[in-house]
Amino acid sequence: MDEQTIPECASQFVPVIETHNAGDRAFLRSILDAEGIDYFIQGETVAPYLLNALPMRVMVRCDQVETVRALLAEIELTYSYAPPY
Repeated sequence: MDEQTIPECASQFVPVIETHNAGDRAFLRSILDAEGIDYFIQGETVAPYLLNALPMRVMVRCDQVETVRALLAEIELTYSYAPPY
């Protein structure tokens, strides 16, 4: 890969939404996978061991944030307590 094909902020991820609910996490994962979004879910391996007391944050590559926000604007998550960032 040459430098021109790598997005400037390809290594920077920012939070777009938080949830305590594993169902929301699975739903979000299916949407992001279908759209080819680069993401990871911070806290997803720890939250179940703490009875989901910690939020799981969906972290998205910074150059894809606006795309993800547009996708999230069209859905309603029942158990997400924090509005999108």
